[in-house]
Amino acid sequence: MSRRLPALLAGLLFATGLAADTARPYALEVIVFARSTPSQSIDEVFPSTAPPMLAEGLDFEFALEAELEGLLPLPSESYVLNNSANRLRRQLGADILFHRRWIHPLLPLSDTTPWFRLAGLGRDGVRLDGVVRWSIDRFMELVEGLRVTRPNERFDLDGTPLNAVYVLQEFRKMASKDIHYLDHPAFGVIIAAEPLPEDFPLLQTDPELDATAPETETDAGPSTGTQATDVSPPGSLP
Repeated sequence: MSRRLPALLAGLLFATGLAADTARPYALEVIVFARSTPSQSIDEVFPSTAPPMLAEGLDFEFALEAELEGLLPLPSESYVLNNSANRLRRQLGADILFHRRWIHPLLPLSDTTPWFRLAGLGRDGVRLDGVVRWSIDRFMELVEGLRVTRPNERFDLDGTPLNAVYVLQEFRKMASKDIHYLDHPAFGVIIAAEPLPEDFPLLQTDPELDATAPETETDAGPSTGTQATDVSPPGSLP
């Protein structure tokens, strides 16, 4: 990582109108994976005709590559969750639908806090889409509405193949410097968050942090575990 990072991030904050005295930059890394076979106990399956949930928001990949909203992509060699992704593939046969690490200047939640649209495509047409919104108060806050679609997973009465749609909607408060796991019988989300100090030293991969990535859900910060009605993603699913 180049030591030009402090100046570059400061320039991004200025260019996007973010107040440097209130924005708190974090290095965020997110993995979204689909399980090889969803749990047979799942009863949260929406019909293939469920309306799209991407009613608004910035395309995350576009915003990241264009460095909008102060975002700054980080190179793959800085990822701290590569070992976790490899274990998911080897041990669970999981499909990695999304894996990115970036710098994100976080601000308190407001009407202008942007939603970002995520998308990903896995094996056999398995597809990820959804929206996320990041903010910060005492804890880092995440609101997400993600869904994974598996084509031809079910059949209608006349034998017509139907898609199965699995949804994860959650509001989560998270402590930093921890690995957080959002679980669902069909897919999961792993999040690593690293607050950056004011002098923005070089970001280093922490093998100990990655080695402790949980196989089950952990959360050092408080979590509601449910979707808050005042922070529902745009175009929420029925």
